[in-house]
Amino acid sequence: MAEQLINLGKKEMIECTIDGEKVMAEKGTSLYDVITSMGKILPAMCYHYTFKPFGSCGICLVGVEGKKMPVRSCTAPVKEPMVVTTGTPELFEAQKKAIEKHLTTHPLDCPVCDADGHCELQDMTFNFGIGSIGPVKQKGIPEDTRSIVLDFNMERCILCGQCINICKEVQMVDALRFMKKDGQTHVVAHGDVPLFCEFCGDCMTVCPVGAITDKYSKYKFKPWQLVKTQTTCNFCPDACQIILNIKEEKEVIQVDSPLSWTEKWGERESTKSGHGGICVRGRYGFRYITSPERLQVPLIKTNNQLEETSWWDATEMVSKRLSEIKAVYGGKSIAGLISARCTNEDLYLFQKFMRVALGSNRIDSSARYGHMNAVRALSPIAQFGTQGLSYEEITKAQTILVIGSDLTETNPIIGLRVKEALRRYKAQVVVVHPMKTNLAELASHHLPIKPGSEGWFIRGLVKILIEENLGDSSVAGKSDGPVSKLRDAVQSISLEQVVEHTGIPRETLLEVAKLYLETESAVLFVGEGILKTHRGFENMKVLMDLAILAGKLDRDGCGIIPLCEENNEQGAVDMGATSEFLPGQVPYGDVNLRDKVEQSWGEILPTHSGSHLMGIIEKARQGEIKALYLVGENPLGTLPASVNVKEALEKVEFIIVQDPFLTETGQLAHVVLPACTYIEKTGTFTGMTGMVLPVKQAMDPVGESRADWQIFSELSGAMGYPMEYLESDEIQKEIEGLVPQYYEGHSKKNRRSLSSYLSGAFHEGIMERYQLVPSTPPGSYPYHLVMGQILYHSGKLSTRDKGLMEIYPKNFLRINPADSERLQLGDGARVRMDSENGSVELVVEVDAMLPEGLLFYPEHFNDPPVKDLFACEVDALTGVPYFKSARVSLTKTADAPPKSQPEESVAAVAPDPQEDKGGEKA
Repeated sequence: MAEQLINLGKKEMIECTIDGEKVMAEKGTSLYDVITSMGKILPAMCYHYTFKPFGSCGICLVGVEGKKMPVRSCTAPVKEPMVVTTGTPELFEAQKKAIEKHLTTHPLDCPVCDADGHCELQDMTFNFGIGSIGPVKQKGIPEDTRSIVLDFNMERCILCGQCINICKEVQMVDALRFMKKDGQTHVVAHGDVPLFCEFCGDCMTVCPVGAITDKYSKYKFKPWQLVKTQTTCNFCPDACQIILNIKEEKEVIQVDSPLSWTEKWGERESTKSGHGGICVRGRYGFRYITSPERLQVPLIKTNNQLEETSWWDATEMVSKRLSEIKAVYGGKSIAGLISARCTNEDLYLFQKFMRVALGSNRIDSSARYGHMNAVRALSPIAQFGTQGLSYEEITKAQTILVIGSDLTETNPIIGLRVKEALRRYKAQVVVVHPMKTNLAELASHHLPIKPGSEGWFIRGLVKILIEENLGDSSVAGKSDGPVSKLRDAVQSISLEQVVEHTGIPRETLLEVAKLYLETESAVLFVGEGILKTHRGFENMKVLMDLAILAGKLDRDGCGIIPLCEENNEQGAVDMGATSEFLPGQVPYGDVNLRDKVEQSWGEILPTHSGSHLMGIIEKARQGEIKALYLVGENPLGTLPASVNVKEALEKVEFIIVQDPFLTETGQLAHVVLPACTYIEKTGTFTGMTGMVLPVKQAMDPVGESRADWQIFSELSGAMGYPMEYLESDEIQKEIEGLVPQYYEGHSKKNRRSLSSYLSGAFHEGIMERYQLVPSTPPGSYPYHLVMGQILYHSGKLSTRDKGLMEIYPKNFLRINPADSERLQLGDGARVRMDSENGSVELVVEVDAMLPEGLLFYPEHFNDPPVKDLFACEVDALTGVPYFKSARVSLTKTADAPPKSQPEESVAAVAPDPQEDKGGEKA
């Protein structure tokens, strides 16, 4: 007989016999997993590979020698000796009876059920040839429609528990539970309140029937009416795959995740490829595509008014004016900014157009808002400024440090990797964050540092390793003595200072430092609390020092992962959409490498060093920038008033804005060009771990909007520098010529020599980066205000989406309960918030996650313009603008909600996810 080996990663193996075949399997593995791993199919409706077996449906029956009755294979662990049979006539009849039992309490409403056509109970009824089942016993349970997004029809529920289990075990949110009510079992939110959770939709996806439905798409379709397209989400750099369901080639009806398509017995791949789910943004943030606010035709400013025009006239005007400005003032007088939400192909062609057709290296992308700090710091040891760690390496890391990030809010699916590391692999997870975040509550260690003290904390870790004579044994042998250099550098700070500024005891610092040092595999996540705040570049270098000292910078399974905000920030830098780099992150100042690009393109590139985002704004203010081309970028809506962006833009002779929507900056433009969204074009995005994933066109462009790369191609031809491409695949081939194997994704093969780094770039500014100045007393501004991301939104793009705005419209200032009580503020109270740069009035929301003295405002909202309270500091080394924190004061003004937020709208918002610890975000 053939012998098979079923190895799920554990060491102890035992032998059993299944249908006459001898099989070696891990001790404790469920029979279901062993049998399906052999390629056999067992019917089941309560099993899913992402969580522990529940055993409620009673369908996955097998025969076990010595047992009188059939055994539920999903809950039966394999034992030795064990003889198992499957697929016998007796088992078939037993499975059929189990299905019939479910049908006797299930309403026969298939024609109106959203699951009709992809219902597991429906499929099993057909496969087992079940006809008449007798009378159906109605439960008499009314549909629960209280939630903003999900409806619960308990008449259809078969009590399989999958929705509860995936929420509790995978999401680790635990928002749902079984509850006896009116003599019947219901699935409800904890406390039997309207469900307000993370709204990932996993519960709906794993539901085998139509018990949980999407309120937005309910009754709008049948599965056979939809065309499915798999593509990559455009909200964050987790690079999730999503399934777009398009009706009549013009409307997105629903977004699914690959979780719904995954084989039932595929758990052996779950660590490598993830559980296949998506977050609230990916699932519900699609209605901006067909928003009535979408730009559909080009606009030209006439008599100070933007008026509709043809593409012919718009192209002619843009090409003519750019050519005139270039001829009179030179290419240096033209600058361009592009969004990192564009595809790699858009980004590549933009920088080529700017450099070749316009003769300008004054270009930048939204990666400048923080990610450039990480790229510039990591580039000496990694070709693409990323270490190429796989998701599997993240999940299996023994120690995970998360510094300066509310990870499950900003990068929720990456956050699930960390949760899996906690749950499945018992990783030590250290969260360094002032707030009691979702992940902090689950982590093995939460270090609630004082707001703004991240710089002190990371230097404290280096200091304590040096002071305790700890460090990886191999580091001492590296060239030019990194330990001695660091020993000299940290003399400028004391651990007493670190403890004072961070609020973290010395013993805790030592515990965390040793934890990071002593584990074989360790991953360090770096968030906006490092990358987008004062001295972000130097702080990244300090984290690299820490990794070097611990022997973790170049070891397999270890690395530093900077967390981006927009989905394609890594791709923006890789494609050369910054003044420092050409495609492939080739340094623009390297003459020999630049020559190779010139030979490939057949054009001479500009020799000036170029300008980054803040330099472009300053030169515009000085009158040096005569033309500005903005692609998906809205600096007027992003940067604080202290930067005086409007003043700078008003001095630019000719502004082109290319965007799906008319933005604040677009209203100042001379020409506005309607651009496609990612759903309407083809290309690729690069996730923050270096994976390059496909973007596939799912529907025709709205109105006359066009793909960004097509617009660049047409403009270049009109200017006499033809860059002609029929499709994005042709651009990909050109990119491959300059950056070989780019589309294979970044990996550890792109890592550079650590020894080379230690003998060179490691020494640059080493003494300066350990010089810290104590913070100034708060004075008349006692509160620390930060702007940051929240789960339900991504940048300001998501505020264009009706669905996400219905889920979370709250542009409220969050405040700690003790602070609110001291100021006599309750939810909905109005306050005036003052800083050195101005004041705004807004509504407060009490949030126990925050420590005393810290205020939080979601950066996605510009009404009121809280961003204008911030000063802006520009990093002297990387040009990154820092404007996410400020000192402020609060004054109570009134208890009524603001006029811009009607009372009925406030009341419609579900209970805050932090209020019910059991039912919402943990």
